[in-house]
Amino acid sequence: MSTGSSKALELSGEREVQAVALLLLLSEGVRGRYSASSLLGLREGVVRGLYEDLKELGYVEARRGGARITELGRRWLAERLRLRGILGAKLLEEVEAWGSKYAGAAASLEREVRRVVAVRDAAVRGGAAMALIVKRSARGFYLPLVEEYDLEAGAPGVCRALEGLPEGRSYLVVLGESLYACVRGLLSAAAAAEGG
Repeated sequence: MSTGSSKALELSGEREVQAVALLLLLSEGVRGRYSASSLLGLREGVVRGLYEDLKELGYVEARRGGARITELGRRWLAERLRLRGILGAKLLEEVEAWGSKYAGAAASLEREVRRVVAVRDAAVRGGAAMALIVKRSARGFYLPLVEEYDLEAGAPGVCRALEGLPEGRSYLVVLGESLYACVRGLLSAAAAAEGG
């Protein structure tokens, strides 16, 4: 299924990651480029160029006060995520964990993460400050390497962030200084999870 013009080929590498981050943000509502730039942690000129490219592709439409994602943009975003084994994802403008506040991104994965440390390390190399690989049981969310740790007590914001995502075999929560760094870390971690 084609979801854009031939220019879609230009949305690869870092530009594709930027587009995914911006479209995830626009999935939450209309945003102007200054607001998007500040929230994502990208320069305003980068966001302006992304808006122009995504508008030309039909993935966003300009509105008074900002831009919004189109149905075509939602399909492209879902396809990009699905290619990485991500069932659903969302941005976290502010999540509290272990007494500190972070920007973040959370996702549910279609595969079970077996190489927890390798996936966490991929997220950090991708730009995140930290990453949690989380699983769910009848008791709630837990960290697979320390199942006895009470995640709800230690990081209730993390557990709340996972609510509302599609049910997955594993979940990723990537925390950092900017939403863009978190998305980059999330996509890197998801790719590592897909690799085994």
